[in-house]
Amino acid sequence: MNGNNLPLRYSTVAMIMHWLIATLILLDFALAISFAHFDPGDKLYFTWAYDAHMDVGMWVLIACVLRLGWRLMHRVPGLPQEMGLMSSLLAKTTHVILYFFMIAVPVMGWIVLSVRKKPPALYGDVYWPAFMGFDKLSHDTRGVLHTVMLPGHIWLSYVALSFVAAHVLAALYHHYYRRDDVLRRMLPWTRLRHADQP
Repeated sequence: MNGNNLPLRYSTVAMIMHWLIATLILLDFALAISFAHFDPGDKLYFTWAYDAHMDVGMWVLIACVLRLGWRLMHRVPGLPQEMGLMSSLLAKTTHVILYFFMIAVPVMGWIVLSVRKKPPALYGDVYWPAFMGFDKLSHDTRGVLHTVMLPGHIWLSYVALSFVAAHVLAALYHHYYRRDDVLRRMLPWTRLRHADQP
């Protein structure tokens, strides 16, 4: 532990959740690109991509809610002391925004599927319920919601990916330029460079 009685690195569970969510998000985005930007017959168009995108998106939601719950119940490593107030505030704000996106984007997709009355599969023939009974709304109301939510889901996904890219670049900046332990503390099987313990 350091002087603030904080762990030096993330727990194994936190690392697994972090890299699992990252993998699921990138996979889900690739699936969306397949069916949204390519046509049947194209090499990068997969007939199963649409259904897989819906399923993976819901697993992203489950994993993110579990990750957030774990985060709220466990202490995490502090930021390097040499980081200024503004840099630390920016890093913390970015994490909050990432959590918002990781939950909001799949929830919006869930709403879209609910108003379409086409729930995503949870596992096999077990399907998710409609979001807050949105499938029971009138046809016109569901049409309005769909018109708003589908573009919002797409737009928010691209914004979220831009924040993910910024998050990755920041981690690489810390690792290769500042040469601190910001990235290493989330990497398994690595030794910390500046561990303040024997």
